[in-house]
Formats: sequence, structure tokens, C-alpha cells
Amino acid sequence: MPPAKALQWAVEGLAKAGTLSIIGVYPPDFRHFPIGMAMNRSLTLHMGNCHHRNYIPKLIELTLAGKIDPARILTQHEPMPDTLSAFEAFDRREEGWIKVALQPQSGT
Repeated sequence: MPPAKALQWAVEGLAKAGTLSIIGVYPPDFRHFPIGMAMNRSLTLHMGNCHHRNYIPKLIELTLAGKIDPARILTQHEPMPDTLSAFEAFDRREEGWIKVALQPQSGT
């Protein structure tokens, strides 16, 4: 699903005067946000990057306890020499590229 569609559904799905929080990475030239619809619904917007350092210790604890499996969100497995092309595909938001696992070459 394109990011613009997800944002449109988020704005449409909120109650009037609700709060929309957006955490993620959007390219600087992304220009598809339904600002008029959000303003007319009196929404409060919060956005920014995830505060990873706050969450990593708890996520490690949950992973070690077997309560979550981070590997379930991996959609691509690429060899280490293909790192640049993998990041380019991810950056272009190609279909199916959510999280990439880079595989080290054996013997390196």
C-alpha cells in the first residue's frame, strides 16, 4: 500500500478532533498528505522518527523471552554485496520491501 493511501485512511478513520501520530521515515520530497481533510476534521498531528533507544531494551527482553519474533517482519533477504541495490529498492518503496535482512557471505 502506498504511504499516501495509508495516510488518507488514517485521517478518514479518526474521530473529529482526534490525534494522528505518524512514526516512520518519509523522503523529504513526499508531498501527499491530506492536509485539508485533516484541518477540516480538527485533527492534532504528531510526527517524527521513532525513539528507538527507549524501546530497544524492552524489545530485546520480549525477543529473548520468545514473546515476539522480529524475523516475521522481514520481507527480503539479500546478500551483503547487494546492500546498495537493496537499499535503493527499499528507498523506492518497491512492492514488498518492508524490512531487509542482509546476509553476510560465508567465510568473511
